[in-house]
Amino acid sequence: MLLAASPLLDGVGGRYFEDCAEAAVVTERPADYSGVAAYAVDPGNAERLWDVASDLMTVGATTNR
Repeated sequence: MLLAASPLLDGVGGRYFEDCAEAAVVTERPADYSGVAAYAVDPGNAERLWDVASDLMTVGATTNR
């Protein structure tokens, strides 16, 4: 809740947080599952995900009429 309401993060997006701090990017998953995988913060992956989601929304909108 703190992160969602904090004015310190106004305009900040596309980041992962844990325990009220930005999560470290990890290349191997630690035993405690802390951190965020590098692929999850890759801008190219984000763009591809956006494109796929947009395509799915378009297909859903035209087939549900």
